[in-house]
Amino acid sequence: MDRVPASAKPRRSIVRGHMHQRCATGLPPKDSFSNARQGTAEHGIKFRSAAQALYLNLCPLMHQSGILKKTAMFLATRQLLLVGTAASFLLLLWYTQRIFVSRTVSLPAPTLTPTPTPVPTPAERVSTTPKPPVQSAGNSTLGFQSILALSTGPSWRTRGLLAAASLTGLDIQIPPQPPINPNLVDAFEHMGPDNVQHPSHGASIAWLAHLDLIKHTIQANLDTVLIIEDDVDWDVSIRSQMVQIAESVRNLTHIDTLDQDMAPYGRDWEVLWIGHCGEYWEEQFETVLYDDPTACPHSDYFGWAKQYIERLPDRQRAVYRSVNPVCSFAYALSREGSRKILELLGGAQDEAFDVSMMHACKVGQLKCISVVPEVVHQYFPAQSFGVKSAVDVGNGQEPGPEEAEFEHVMDSTENILESARCGALWGQRCLRTQ
Repeated sequence: MDRVPASAKPRRSIVRGHMHQRCATGLPPKDSFSNARQGTAEHGIKFRSAAQALYLNLCPLMHQSGILKKTAMFLATRQLLLVGTAASFLLLLWYTQRIFVSRTVSLPAPTLTPTPTPVPTPAERVSTTPKPPVQSAGNSTLGFQSILALSTGPSWRTRGLLAAASLTGLDIQIPPQPPINPNLVDAFEHMGPDNVQHPSHGASIAWLAHLDLIKHTIQANLDTVLIIEDDVDWDVSIRSQMVQIAESVRNLTHIDTLDQDMAPYGRDWEVLWIGHCGEYWEEQFETVLYDDPTACPHSDYFGWAKQYIERLPDRQRAVYRSVNPVCSFAYALSREGSRKILELLGGAQDEAFDVSMMHACKVGQLKCISVVPEVVHQYFPAQSFGVKSAVDVGNGQEPGPEEAEFEHVMDSTENILESARCGALWGQRCLRTQ
């Protein structure tokens, strides 16, 4: 017999190829002659001829059966793989379901325990349930399109202002103030007939500065703006305070709660006076009153309007149509309010800018709303240093000491319980108490 080398393919394929070769030549395999070799000579010849004939007849059948066998084996193997895959998937699904059910059932019932009420921060002391339109009054611009500070440039005033803004999360812009020509100041100071009130030189400079900033708001196409002076202060709760003020303004102007106008303060106002040094109030005024623990108590209130403040319920704030507010520490303007102020107040002829605006409010030329007690007031450096205001300096007084002498010394703010400026600079309250 032929030997197959060790490096050759498996024996089965060699034998199968050998058989096909024999079928092609008409010869039976060598193994088929083994019996012939064992028989007698005469019978071996006959047996060889018969075996050869039989093998020639069977070769095609053997070849065909080999192909069928291979096809059947392939189909059977494929079917087994499909069945096995399906069985594995079903087994995995069953096992996963058992795990999920067992875990779900074994979870213990949750124990309900009361959650303690957190202690509110100063910025959250006022509890409100505002409607959606007023919520934006508590944003970084207090619900206005912009907050602009009136300032002549960097100083202790602006440094403290920006520190307070950072503490309370307010976005305050300080536009550069254009220089005011002295000849323009002189002309403005003496406008109108002699029998009318005229502003002082320092008040004229401040008046023109306010008008310039209001012109800027019109050029910037601002729908609403809050204008503040650069030495002001406010409570650390200013953002929650303004949410209640916005809701009160909407109530005062009778805005339907279903009104789709999303302006937080509504639109039926032209001046919203939130920072002043006093305002008149009578009980017969149409007023929206609300509790506010951040309102300055009567006992600590300073200013010429103390007697009128004491007519209000203590620790409450009032929102009503303006009668006699003075000092322009902080006031918001609508687009129409800005336009009207330039028209009505552009010709001077009054004691000061704030007094002229108050008179326009009082006679109904402007739709003005006051907040009492105020939520923005002026910060005062220690009086012992003799610091002068810009109006005083404009009127010819000496500028006072260098800023480095007093800027690091804390003094006080009137009528603001939790000063943002003092809190940011010194980490303390600085409510004036005497």
